[in-house]
Amino acid sequence: MTDLLYDKRVECSICRWEFTTKKVKNRGLKVLERQDDFNVVYRDINPNYYYIWVCPNCGFSATETEFHEVNTVQKNIYMDLVRKKWVPRDFGGYRTAKEAEEVFKLALLTAQLLKKPKAYIGGLCLRLAWIYREMGNSKEQEFLKHALDNFTESYSGEKLPLAGFDDLTMAYFIGELSRKMGRYRDAIKWYSKTLDNPGIKDKRQLQLKTREQWKRAKEEYDREKGSHGAGEIKE
Repeated sequence: MTDLLYDKRVECSICRWEFTTKKVKNRGLKVLERQDDFNVVYRDINPNYYYIWVCPNCGFSATETEFHEVNTVQKNIYMDLVRKKWVPRDFGGYRTAKEAEEVFKLALLTAQLLKKPKAYIGGLCLRLAWIYREMGNSKEQEFLKHALDNFTESYSGEKLPLAGFDDLTMAYFIGELSRKMGRYRDAIKWYSKTLDNPGIKDKRQLQLKTREQWKRAKEEYDREKGSHGAGEIKE
């Protein structure tokens, strides 16, 4: 596993402390499974463990992309509410699943305090749910629900693309997470919204996956409601 990680020097956007964090060498990863909500399971390492950077000096926690996206107001908020209470800890070495859980919770706390976009917060919740899935922890469902709620708010209230999500991928995720929550009718609606988007023609793999999941949700809906009186749903 040590061959799949390397050190990166980082300067904290809040306190300007320089520290080292681990990054994953993507070229060495071996895929074992690709799941319906786009979680990828690898053979030797879980890259999500290292997805969050944490400053050991002040505790500021965020993804690589968001780590340097801090304005003066956000910096002052963080310094007032978190920095004074932070007990120095170093997450710059190899991380366990429990440590990965902890850094994602720190990142979520940071994101909520700094009023980061719902798309970003939803993405954090989704990745934390994936970690719980690997752990066999029932909290997976709780954080899938948090991801769904944030994505739904983002789709209706934020200008996409944002935080790595465009309107197509966001609609797919809302559909897939709705299906996982047993909300099959909602899932069908969101899959249909994805397929009806003209841009889907440029994303063939997503188009095929969405069609597959639409059919799956329809079958699950029919089993739940029965063939009589449920109403017909069309793609």
